[in-house]
Amino acid sequence: MLRSAILGAAFLGLAAPAFATSFTFETAKPVDEARVTVIGTVWSCEGTVCKGDMDRKKVTLRDCKKLAKKAGEITSFKNDKFELSAEDIEACKASARD
Repeated sequence: MLRSAILGAAFLGLAAPAFATSFTFETAKPVDEARVTVIGTVWSCEGTVCKGDMDRKKVTLRDCKKLAKKAGEITSFKNDKFELSAEDIEACKASARD
């Protein structure tokens, strides 16, 4: 009985959906591809705006730099609660691909 309860609880833990947060970044120039895969996320891009869901709560300079290497110069990076500061955006721009 106890074994069944433990297995059931384990199954429910694995079956529970991950809670992803929607993120948006904007680039200085239109992104070449409609879909860009960075940081384990497929970003859907239209013009200079790309959107994707990540399993984290905050935007980070580290993630911005990874995005910039793939998509080009980033002008903003945010979700519904956090936005990368102007100072961090400037640091992120240094990582942009040419």
